[in-house]
Amino acid sequence: MNKKKNLGFTLTELMITIAIIGIVASMAVPSYQGMIERNRLKEVAEGLKSDLMWMRTESIKRSCNLRVSFTPATWNYTIFRTAATCDCPAGGNCNDVVVNGSEFIGITMSSAAYGAGTATRFDFRRGTAVIAGNTQFDSTNYHVKVVVAPVGRVRICNIAGQNGLGSYENC
Repeated sequence: MNKKKNLGFTLTELMITIAIIGIVASMAVPSYQGMIERNRLKEVAEGLKSDLMWMRTESIKRSCNLRVSFTPATWNYTIFRTAATCDCPAGGNCNDVVVNGSEFIGITMSSAAYGAGTATRFDFRRGTAVIAGNTQFDSTNYHVKVVVAPVGRVRICNIAGQNGLGSYENC
């Protein structure tokens, strides 16, 4: 008996397998890009929320009103102590946290609305926000706000009528 042993794959089988892998990969890439966009936006919003909660806690701990100032045009915010209070030397750098938006590709800070300005602070006696407001972040397809309530609560919410992130409620 002459039996022929088949070892390996034929070129046709290999080409069909590569074609199927290519088709499946082309369907997965758009989904993967959307996931990256949502995760970047969530990282920014959660980061600001965390910084604001830290700021509130530090205000109470230090018995000192900390301030946060937002600059939407250049997408940054700074948490700082004023020179006249809180052991900040005159002319010294009293910035506790500085975040620059250039670290977050594809995310913009479209607004920061705290009263008539773009800054707020927490009162160290009760941890309340002296000026309530919100900061809005946008990616190409998604939009969220980080809201500071007068009682000092900080939360993230989706903007009604716009695409938001599934894990947050509408504002």
